[in-house]
Amino acid sequence: MVNQETIPSRDEAFNLLKKLKVPYQVRRHSLKVADKALEIAYKIKKSKVDLDLVEIGALLHDIGRSKTHGFKHAIIGGEILRERGYSSDLSRICETHILGGLDKEDSRYLNLPEKDYIPDSIEEKIICLADKLTAGTKDVTVEQRFQKWFNKYGKTKILMKSKKRIEKIQEELNSLM
Repeated sequence: MVNQETIPSRDEAFNLLKKLKVPYQVRRHSLKVADKALEIAYKIKKSKVDLDLVEIGALLHDIGRSKTHGFKHAIIGGEILRERGYSSDLSRICETHILGGLDKEDSRYLNLPEKDYIPDSIEEKIICLADKLTAGTKDVTVEQRFQKWFNKYGKTKILMKSKKRIEKIQEELNSLM
């Protein structure tokens, strides 16, 4: 069993994505999210940020897409990393990156295990935001990302709450720069 606080190297993380057959386009997206997350992290001056956790967490945030592309990929990703004995912080990053995080009401509505999946640590918030600023491999704004979802799914309650959450995360991180 690996130490519970283990964080794989960048190469180990990327090889794990390949081994689990995470689709090529998702791996490319994960590399872009890692770059974007590090870009955000380097700008933060008023708080300590674990850069290794940001980089590896961003690389592995979509590891659950090896099994599904639905919302449950976040929960499955956390399970995959826990089963391999990796840091619980990495599991939390997987679980909290979807939308702007999910509260208990959201998780119940989406038929996920009923609990809060709200980004809490600075690293979770950075990766959640970086993911929203990256559509595939393209840089987008939060507004553009949510507009795409609004066009596809409508201005649902869950998307509106999520947009507010991610805007709050973005404001908070900007205030730490």
